[in-house]
Amino acid sequence: MDYEPRQDDRIEQAAQISRVLSVETRIHILALLRERKLCVGALAQRLRLTQGAVSQHLKILREAGLVAAERDGYYVHYRVDGQALAQWQRALDVLLEWLQAERTNGDVAEDAASTGCKRREENACARTKPKAVAERGAT
Repeated sequence: MDYEPRQDDRIEQAAQISRVLSVETRIHILALLRERKLCVGALAQRLRLTQGAVSQHLKILREAGLVAAERDGYYVHYRVDGQALAQWQRALDVLLEWLQAERTNGDVAEDAASTGCKRREENACARTKPKAVAERGAT
């Protein structure tokens, strides 16, 4: 199916957001960092995880731009990047609006006529017996 480049960008961005936020621990980290800046040790203690595990989650959140690191002497404190979070929210809003947008019947009929879509859909949905089942029934 051909998509406009802008649609591909939306889909790719939504997939990235989904990958980053698909792990419950990362959402917990964001919730804790929303309240205040914390170092890896403090996050690990609150989440009851190892510092290594927290560091791995923070790496993914940093690469996604949702978390920023600030050095404070010996420690590195992490905080939520509010601007990045707002951008992600806007991106998801746009994607969801696009996915929910109703197409008129004329648009659907025009697409089906121009691509032969209706016939392909009917063929794709036709029930056929798998070859092995058909052979068993013949004996």
